[in-house]
Amino acid sequence: MMRKDRLISTFLDLVKISSPSWKEEAVIKYIEKVASSLGLECRRSACGMSHNLVVRMEGDPARKPLIFGAHTDTVTPCEDVNPVTRGNRIMSDGTTILGSDDKAAIAAFLEAMRVIREHKIVTPTIEWVFTCAEEIGLRGMKGMDFSMLASKRAFIFDCSGPIGTVIARAPSQIIMRADITGRAAHAGIEPEKGISAIDIAAEIITKLPKGRLDKETTSNVGMISGGRATNIVAEKASFDMEARSLDGKKLKALEKKMITIMKDIAKKRGGKIAVKSAIEYSSFNIPSNDPLIRTIDSACDAIGAKMKITSSGGGSDTNVLNAKGIRAINLSIGMSNVHTTREFILISDLCKGCDLVIAIAAIA
Repeated sequence: MMRKDRLISTFLDLVKISSPSWKEEAVIKYIEKVASSLGLECRRSACGMSHNLVVRMEGDPARKPLIFGAHTDTVTPCEDVNPVTRGNRIMSDGTTILGSDDKAAIAAFLEAMRVIREHKIVTPTIEWVFTCAEEIGLRGMKGMDFSMLASKRAFIFDCSGPIGTVIARAPSQIIMRADITGRAAHAGIEPEKGISAIDIAAEIITKLPKGRLDKETTSNVGMISGGRATNIVAEKASFDMEARSLDGKKLKALEKKMITIMKDIAKKRGGKIAVKSAIEYSSFNIPSNDPLIRTIDSACDAIGAKMKITSSGGGSDTNVLNAKGIRAINLSIGMSNVHTTREFILISDLCKGCDLVIAIAAIA
C-alpha cells in the first residue's frame, strides 16, 4: 500500500531542509502542510527556541491510543544537503550529513498517514509526536507539554540497524563539570609560588575511570579549558565529562567514586574544586514479554522482517517517555553511519521502515 516514489520524494524534500537544533521551523511547517492536507489536527507547543508538534489522528475508541515519535532536528553540518542516489542507496555528497537521523522516520510517518487515510485502515487513535532539539540533550521531549498526550504507549523510530531492530534497554547518563582553582604566579620569575589548576586537572583526569568500564558502563572526559597565558601559572581550569550505565546503582556508585577522586587530588595539591553533577536522562528496560514487544514482533512477521531485541549505550526520547510513565521503545528506521558525512540509508530499508509503521498502527 505504501507508495515508494512518494516516500522517497518526501524523504529527499526533508533532508534538503536545514534543521539544526532549535532551528526546525521549516521541517515543522512541512509536516503541518502534509498532515493538514489529510484533515489531521496539528498542535504545537513552545519549547526553548523552537516547538514540539503533535499531529492527532482519531481512530477506534475501543483501542488504546499510541504514540509514534521522531525528532525534527539534525546534527551539523546540515546546510545545503545534496542527497545522492546510487542504486539502492541514498547518501549525502560527502560534504554534509544526510539527515536520515531522524528524517527517515518523519518521511515514513507522513507516508503512513497518507496510506492509513487512503486505504481507510482501522487503527487506534495515533499521536504523531515530533520533537525539537533532541540532538543536544533530548531538550524537546524534556520540554514537552505532556498534557497534550493521551497515550501511555509509544513507538520511537530513532536508531540504526536492520528494520526490526528494537532497543529495549538503554542507560542512564550523568553529566559532570569540575571547576578547579589554584593560585596564579609569574611562570618565569616565581613559579614555585603558584598552584597550577591545569596540573590538578591533568592529574585528576589521569586517575578517573574512563572509557568502557564494563559491558554496562562507560565514562568520558569530553572538554577541558583553563589558564590565561603561558607566562602565568594557571589559576583556573575546568573540564566536562559524562558517565553512563545500564545499571542505575552502578552509575550512582561510579559518580560517588569520581567525586571523591576529584576532591582528594585537589586537596592534596593545595587547590580547590567545585563539582556539579546532574542526571541527563534515566535508563529503561522493557522485558521481552511486554505488550510493546509482542506488537512489534507481530508487525515484523506481517512485513517479513525479523525482530532483534538489543540494548544501546545512547539515550533517546524513549528514555524521557519511560521516565514520564509512558511505556516506550526505540526502533530502527534503517539509517547508517549517522552523525558523519558518510551517512546513508538503503531505499529498501526506508520502505520497509514505513511498512513497519503501518503494520504497527494496524495491529496495536
